[in-house]
Amino acid sequence: MHTRSLRLVCVSALMLLLACSGSEPAQPAAPPAAPAPAAAPTPPPPPAAPVVAIPDAEGIVRITGNDQMRYSATRIEVKAGEKIKIELHNAGTLPKEAMGHNLIVLKAGVEPSPFAAKALNAKATDYMPADAAADVIGGTKLLGPGEKALLELEPLAAGTYPFVCTFPGHVALMNGLLVVQ
Repeated sequence: MHTRSLRLVCVSALMLLLACSGSEPAQPAAPPAAPAPAAAPTPPPPPAAPVVAIPDAEGIVRITGNDQMRYSATRIEVKAGEKIKIELHNAGTLPKEAMGHNLIVLKAGVEPSPFAAKALNAKATDYMPADAAADVIGGTKLLGPGEKALLELEPLAAGTYPFVCTFPGHVALMNGLLVVQ
């Protein structure tokens, strides 16, 4: 009986303490809010319009390559029946062994990525694969920082010809089209 009385006294004291403190008894926790609906995924931005390069007053199309693996132009436009001159300048600062650039013009219909895959093992020839020479119209040597090379091509028939950098891994970002009109 003694234990029962002690419990009654403790419960009474606790109730008195809560009543005198002026605070409200704790309310049960509210149920968690429903999660906000997931936002619809943002569609990717449309592809950037190609940057177009045309021959200057000297008849030369001037293109640069940089350390971010980008050509300054992704589309070259020239006239059919005229000799084509493309100057590539490696405007980067990283060593040639890490960030060399070239510009290889391929025949119409040749896919750049498979061609570049063949070039991976052609370091000795500036990543110009000998077994794929039939796919190439012309190209520059591999350039280090600050170097320039002039590629001269005989007049081409109207059409679209891909161009690429064949340094390992660059083809994904360094490619474009030579459009002869």
